[in-house]
Amino acid sequence: MLKKIFYLIVSSSLLLTGCSLDYEPMNGPSSGTFPASEEEAMAGLYAAYKGLSLMTVKETTFPMRINDYITDIGTYRVDAGNQLKAMTSTLTSDNSMVEKFYPYVYKVAGRVHLVLDNLENLRGKIPEETLNQIKAELLCIRAFYYDLGCQFYGDIPFIDHQLNLDDYSYPRMPREEVTARLLSDLDDELLDYLPLQWNPATYGTTRIGRVAAYALKARIALNWGLYEEAARCAKKATTMAVGLYDLEPLDCTYYATHADGEPSAANLFGYAGETSREWLWSIQHNQLISSNYTAAAYYEAPRIHGGCSWLGPSQALIDTFQCTDGKSIVESPLYDWKNPWANRDPRLDLYCLRPNTRIWNVQYDTDIRVERVMNYNTGAMIANSDAVGNKSEYAANGSKGPGGYLWRKYSDKAMYGMINGTSTLDDLNIGIIRFAEVLLVEAEANIEWDGGDLELAASNINRVRARVNMPPVTDHSRAGLRKALRYERKVELCNEGFRWFDIRRWKIAPKAVNGPMYAPGFSTTQKPDNYISNAKPTFDDDWLTYYDTSSTWDGGEFNLRIFQNMVFNDPKDYLWPMPYTEMISNPAIGLENNNPGY
Repeated sequence: MLKKIFYLIVSSSLLLTGCSLDYEPMNGPSSGTFPASEEEAMAGLYAAYKGLSLMTVKETTFPMRINDYITDIGTYRVDAGNQLKAMTSTLTSDNSMVEKFYPYVYKVAGRVHLVLDNLENLRGKIPEETLNQIKAELLCIRAFYYDLGCQFYGDIPFIDHQLNLDDYSYPRMPREEVTARLLSDLDDELLDYLPLQWNPATYGTTRIGRVAAYALKARIALNWGLYEEAARCAKKATTMAVGLYDLEPLDCTYYATHADGEPSAANLFGYAGETSREWLWSIQHNQLISSNYTAAAYYEAPRIHGGCSWLGPSQALIDTFQCTDGKSIVESPLYDWKNPWANRDPRLDLYCLRPNTRIWNVQYDTDIRVERVMNYNTGAMIANSDAVGNKSEYAANGSKGPGGYLWRKYSDKAMYGMINGTSTLDDLNIGIIRFAEVLLVEAEANIEWDGGDLELAASNINRVRARVNMPPVTDHSRAGLRKALRYERKVELCNEGFRWFDIRRWKIAPKAVNGPMYAPGFSTTQKPDNYISNAKPTFDDDWLTYYDTSSTWDGGEFNLRIFQNMVFNDPKDYLWPMPYTEMISNPAIGLENNNPGY
């Protein structure tokens, strides 16, 4: 595979340079001599790219995947303490998740600076275009991580060079200044040295080209409310993307039961999707290289495949998906609560795993009356370990499970047999930027910018909806398009790590992650149908889901259970605390400079 060849080259390059590239004192070659050639500069660039794959939480790429499980749309197994603390306003500065992510911002930046500090020494010695391309790529990688650092921690030290033993004390820079620096670094004149797209046959989606660079710049501007700049950069990205990038066609066939077939978006989110024209930039993984893999498939897979059913979508997200007429389930005459999967936005089945379907060509069901399921790979019946038997309590709707459902997004039939409870490794690439997100970034920027093009915003939203045969939005007012945009980002980008940022950018986190999170009732012999919700939700203009325990479809007793009581303290929980180790080791910060409320 291309990525395996590419990362073998990267590994060889690192062995040749023989240096530490992390945010730690250098004890290898002098930073005054590296890079001394184009080959060394490229080796350092590849090392910076490889750094993107090293940050994991629960062995799942962070923050591009696990981030959604600390919001209203994702759930986790009951013993996931870090996620619990993030959703209950009890994070502390010594929390392992808080402590783990922060240094990776600077470890990746350290890899960037090792090359960037002396890159200008090569000017006139290597082609001008090559030098500027390397510089642009390095600054994009740094901007990606620094933006994430600001999102989680707010004001952060801005380090723009390689550190040494005596150079370690830096105060926190206001995140507005950090953002301004990032956008200034990604100057149009510099980005325009990049090719629109690096040759996919050689690089796949590893290297960031010009289209992806402008998309990243647009995303950063949008994150901080710079809507005019976000609209400008997104427009450049979508215009340049013509003929190179596009939405991947998806099979929207509805399979009513497991006997009918298996829905799949693996051509976008599976192994075939690694070459899809929709991905602009991806994190590369490869089992052949030490620590360059994840256990994401294991953590998301059901127990019938040896997975641990750790992560899944919430009932609130499941209920969010509209009916095929474009109306909510409480407005549409197409909705039947007893058969809640029919006549729904196809992304419900393509992205989420629900009962009475297939996963990796094996019947999947959470109904305890279904004690054996069909393995369509072998034609044999096997034990339904997701409903009955040993450790079934850890299955999706078990008493220790993640809240009733699992994910289908980032799932592929090719994963069949890959994990078995002891073998848990996979090397599926994880996307950073895809074309659907760019369209939605452009749409949101134009909706929120006073001078924005609302018809362009509507066109982008409808383009994403048309891909899955959903009807176009008809209300082209700013308020109507804002509502439509928030629906699309919630469902189209689920399980891709954007939700935590979105609800904070929109200032709706205090209501999105405050109060009970509901899940289907446990399937019991007394009430075996409880895995189907009878709760009648309501939705506001932000497409947040609410439940009234006195409101049910059948007039009967509300059968959802409280999975988690979420707590959001405003303004404290708009940010994570600063890590304890950083505050005590960096005298320019100190314990007195933690984020408010911590």
